[in-house]
Amino acid sequence: MDITYKTRNFYPDELRLLKTLKTQKGKEVSRKIRVYHIFISGLLGAGFSYIAIIIPNSFWTFLFGTIAVLAFSFIIFMPYEIYKIKRKHKDFLQQLTSLIDKGTVDTCQIKTKRIAVAPEYEDESNLYIVELNNNEVLYLWDTEYNLSKKFPCSDFEIYEDNYFKLLGKQVYSLSEKIHPIKIDRKAKWNFMKRYGAPGHLETEKINLDELIEKYNTCA
Repeated sequence: MDITYKTRNFYPDELRLLKTLKTQKGKEVSRKIRVYHIFISGLLGAGFSYIAIIIPNSFWTFLFGTIAVLAFSFIIFMPYEIYKIKRKHKDFLQQLTSLIDKGTVDTCQIKTKRIAVAPEYEDESNLYIVELNNNEVLYLWDTEYNLSKKFPCSDFEIYEDNYFKLLGKQVYSLSEKIHPIKIDRKAKWNFMKRYGAPGHLETEKINLDELIEKYNTCA
């Protein structure tokens, strides 16, 4: 089975999520440094500089001098940092608006009877192995650590890459959760060291039971 995507309209809950996120990001973009923030930082910097100069050299001289430097640094560097953050938020908001206006998303629907999970051992994420048919499996990495909320399930959709990168959502669940087959996390780690790690959304021609046994031999 090839991973093929089909275009569909947004579900109502997806559209609500997108609009809510757009509102939140719009508020973040509108935030900015006020003039009085700069004025207060300037006063603090000047005040602590004056104190550091008039007192004898001591620990307090170093402390007040450091605070003055930090206050002046805020005036110099923070406006640019805020600008970069706002620019990033604006770009995200434009992509989000374009997606909402488009009204559609590409997904690949998967139906399965069994799913195995190999939990994270260090920082490589949980690995889900989806049985596509008797002799083929699909590898799905939980790179955003959010699949466990409604996944694994027997009927779900995989979002196309652009949607996933924008919102961090990999799947849309269409059925209730099912109990996955558990693979030992250390066995998974040893398996990857021996055979290499499968790619995200990679498929392989192999029976799921045979693959699980192959993992178990690495325990």
